[in-house]
Amino acid sequence: MTLDIKKIKFLISEIKESIADIRKFIAVSQEEFWKDKRNILAVEHLLLRAIEATANICSHIAARKLQKGVETPTECFELLEKEKLINKELSTDLRKMARFRNILVHRYWEVDEKKVYQYAKENLVDFEKFIEIISKNIK
Repeated sequence: MTLDIKKIKFLISEIKESIADIRKFIAVSQEEFWKDKRNILAVEHLLLRAIEATANICSHIAARKLQKGVETPTECFELLEKEKLINKELSTDLRKMARFRNILVHRYWEVDEKKVYQYAKENLVDFEKFIEIISKNIK
């Protein structure tokens, strides 16, 4: 089966849009950021959206290019690493993001808001690396 390039490009645009929006929220001082609860709620949602889109791209590539089914995003990122489509470091970082997604979705009462802010400040580059690698692979 061939990759659905239109679908992948759409998901990439979702990730890029989420990253851009997150950066707007965290561009203010920490003091200003924490003054309004809506900031952290928005960043949580945007991170979740970016993680979901990244996982969807991964699953699509696993199914269409590698002809393999995966049950979880972490399993999918491991598969891409095993197939040498992404490196070990990026695979590890994306698997951490996938586990963080599970907390956001399934155990939201355990979410450490400081950790959300930290991810937003330090880990957006992981999405950008993934986009760069995937974009090269679909051309």
